[in-house]
Amino acid sequence: MGQLDREREYLVATPFKKRDKKRLKISDFVFALSLDLKWGPPDKVRALLQEAAEEGLVRIEGDYVHAAFDGLQADVPVGFRPSKEEDILEKAVRLIISATGAGRKEAISMVNERQESLQGLVNLDAVALLVAREMGADVRDLAREAYGILVEEGRRG
Repeated sequence: MGQLDREREYLVATPFKKRDKKRLKISDFVFALSLDLKWGPPDKVRALLQEAAEEGLVRIEGDYVHAAFDGLQADVPVGFRPSKEEDILEKAVRLIISATGAGRKEAISMVNERQESLQGLVNLDAVALLVAREMGADVRDLAREAYGILVEEGRRG
Protein backbone atom coordinates (compact mmCIF):
# COMPACT_ATOMS: atom_id res chain seq x y z
CA MET A 1 0.00 0.00 0.00
CA GLY A 2 1.36 3.42 -0.96
CA GLN A 3 2.04 6.23 1.47
CA LEU A 4 -0.87 8.28 0.11
CA ASP A 5 -3.25 5.33 0.50
CA ARG A 6 -2.08 4.79 4.08
CA GLU A 7 -2.47 8.50 4.81
CA ARG A 8 -6.01 8.42 3.38
CA GLU A 9 -6.84 5.51 5.70
CA TYR A 10 -5.46 7.42 8.69
CA LEU A 11 -7.32 10.54 7.65
CA VAL A 12 -10.65 8.70 7.35
CA ALA A 13 -10.06 6.80 10.60
CA THR A 14 -9.11 9.86 12.67
CA PRO A 15 -12.62 11.23 13.39
CA PHE A 16 -13.79 7.77 14.47
CA LYS A 17 -10.72 7.23 16.66
CA LYS A 18 -10.95 10.64 18.33
CA ARG A 19 -14.56 9.99 19.30
CA ASP A 20 -14.06 6.25 19.91
CA LYS A 21 -17.08 5.43 17.73
CA LYS A 22 -17.82 3.30 14.68
CA ARG A 23 -20.63 5.63 13.53
CA LEU A 24 -20.66 9.42 13.23
CA LYS A 25 -22.99 12.03 11.82
CA ILE A 26 -21.61 13.13 8.46
CA SER A 27 -21.52 16.72 9.76
CA ASP A 28 -19.35 15.60 12.72
CA PHE A 29 -17.00 13.76 10.37
CA VAL A 30 -16.67 16.83 8.14
CA PHE A 31 -16.23 19.12 11.16
CA ALA A 32 -13.50 16.89 12.61
CA LEU A 33 -11.35 16.94 9.48
CA SER A 34 -12.14 20.44 8.30
CA LEU A 35 -11.95 22.37 11.55
CA ASP A 36 -10.22 20.12 14.08
CA LEU A 37 -7.44 18.86 11.80
CA LYS A 38 -7.61 21.88 9.47
CA TRP A 39 -7.20 19.45 6.58
CA GLY A 40 -9.28 21.44 4.15
CA PRO A 41 -12.61 23.09 3.47
CA PRO A 42 -15.83 21.11 4.00
CA ASP A 43 -16.29 20.48 0.24
CA LYS A 44 -12.87 18.82 0.12
CA VAL A 45 -13.74 16.66 3.14
CA ARG A 46 -17.06 15.64 1.59
CA ALA A 47 -15.21 14.63 -1.59
CA LEU A 48 -12.79 12.57 0.53
CA LEU A 49 -15.74 10.96 2.29
CA GLN A 50 -17.28 10.02 -1.05
CA GLU A 51 -13.97 8.53 -2.22
CA ALA A 52 -13.64 6.61 1.06
CA ALA A 53 -17.13 5.16 0.56
CA GLU A 54 -16.22 4.04 -2.98
CA GLU A 55 -13.06 2.41 -1.65
CA GLY A 56 -15.00 0.59 1.07
CA LEU A 57 -13.38 2.42 4.00
CA VAL A 58 -16.75 3.77 5.15
CA ARG A 59 -20.44 3.17 4.53
CA ILE A 60 -22.81 6.11 4.24
CA GLU A 61 -26.40 5.61 5.42
CA GLY A 62 -28.62 8.66 5.55
CA ASP A 63 -26.95 11.34 7.67
CA TYR A 64 -24.45 8.89 9.17
CA VAL A 65 -21.09 7.52 8.15
CA HIS A 66 -20.05 4.10 9.46
CA ALA A 67 -16.44 2.93 9.73
CA ALA A 68 -16.10 -0.12 7.51
CA PHE A 69 -12.60 -0.96 8.72
CA ASP A 70 -11.32 -2.79 11.73
CA GLY A 71 -10.01 -0.45 14.42
CA LEU A 72 -6.68 -2.27 14.42
CA GLN A 73 -6.41 -2.08 10.65
CA ALA A 74 -6.33 1.72 10.72
CA ASP A 75 -4.15 2.22 13.76
CA VAL A 76 -3.61 5.97 13.50
CA PRO A 77 -0.17 7.00 14.77
CA VAL A 78 -0.11 9.32 17.77
CA GLY A 79 0.21 12.92 16.59
CA PHE A 80 -0.81 12.09 13.02
CA ARG A 81 -1.11 15.20 10.87
CA PRO A 82 -2.08 14.87 7.21
CA SER A 83 0.20 16.36 4.62
CA LYS A 84 -1.13 19.54 3.11
CA GLU A 85 0.56 19.15 -0.25
CA GLU A 86 -1.76 18.31 -3.09
CA ASP A 87 -0.99 19.04 -6.69
CA ILE A 88 -3.27 21.01 -8.99
CA LEU A 89 -4.57 17.87 -10.69
CA GLU A 90 -5.60 16.30 -7.37
CA LYS A 91 -7.31 19.50 -6.24
CA ALA A 92 -9.14 19.80 -9.56
CA VAL A 93 -10.29 16.17 -9.37
CA ARG A 94 -11.68 16.87 -5.90
CA LEU A 95 -13.56 19.88 -7.30
CA ILE A 96 -15.03 17.70 -10.05
CA ILE A 97 -16.11 15.10 -7.49
CA SER A 98 -17.64 17.77 -5.30
CA ALA A 99 -19.45 19.47 -8.19
CA THR A 100 -20.79 16.32 -9.86
CA GLY A 101 -21.05 13.66 -7.18
CA ALA A 102 -19.01 11.45 -9.51
CA GLY A 103 -16.53 8.96 -8.15
CA ARG A 104 -12.80 9.54 -8.25
CA LYS A 105 -12.24 7.12 -11.15
CA GLU A 106 -15.06 8.73 -13.12
CA ALA A 107 -13.68 12.22 -12.51
CA ILE A 108 -10.20 11.17 -13.63
CA SER A 109 -11.75 9.50 -16.66
CA MET A 110 -13.51 12.78 -17.56
CA VAL A 111 -10.16 14.59 -17.44
CA ASN A 112 -8.39 11.92 -19.49
CA GLU A 113 -11.14 11.89 -22.13
CA ARG A 114 -11.00 15.66 -22.45
CA GLN A 115 -7.21 15.62 -22.76
CA GLU A 116 -7.48 13.02 -25.52
CA SER A 117 -10.04 15.21 -27.30
CA LEU A 118 -7.50 18.04 -27.13
CA GLN A 119 -4.92 15.65 -28.63
CA GLY A 120 -2.66 15.99 -25.59
CA LEU A 121 -1.77 19.55 -26.55
CA VAL A 122 -2.94 21.03 -23.24
CA ASN A 123 -1.28 20.45 -19.87
CA LEU A 124 -3.18 17.89 -17.75
CA ASP A 125 -3.58 20.34 -14.85
CA ALA A 126 -5.18 22.88 -17.20
CA VAL A 127 -7.49 20.22 -18.65
CA ALA A 128 -8.58 19.18 -15.14
CA LEU A 129 -9.35 22.83 -14.32
CA LEU A 130 -11.32 23.14 -17.56
CA VAL A 131 -13.40 20.05 -16.77
CA ALA A 132 -14.00 21.23 -13.19
CA ARG A 133 -15.16 24.62 -14.50
CA GLU A 134 -17.47 23.00 -17.05
CA MET A 135 -18.99 20.94 -14.24
CA GLY A 136 -19.85 24.14 -12.37
CA ALA A 137 -17.00 24.27 -9.86
CA ASP A 138 -15.46 27.60 -8.87
CA VAL A 139 -11.87 27.23 -10.07
CA ARG A 140 -10.69 30.84 -9.73
CA ASP A 141 -8.38 30.29 -6.74
CA LEU A 142 -7.00 27.06 -8.14
CA ALA A 143 -6.46 28.63 -11.57
CA ARG A 144 -4.46 31.46 -9.93
CA GLU A 145 -2.39 28.88 -8.07
CA ALA A 146 -1.80 26.90 -11.28
CA TYR A 147 -0.81 30.08 -13.12
CA GLY A 148 1.69 30.96 -10.40
CA ILE A 149 3.24 27.50 -10.65
CA LEU A 150 3.38 27.76 -14.44
CA VAL A 151 5.11 31.14 -14.29
CA GLU A 152 7.61 29.81 -11.73
CA GLU A 153 8.35 26.77 -13.90
CA GLY A 154 8.85 29.09 -16.88
CA ARG A 155 11.44 31.09 -14.96
CA ARG A 156 13.36 27.94 -14.03
CA GLY A 157 13.04 26.25 -17.40
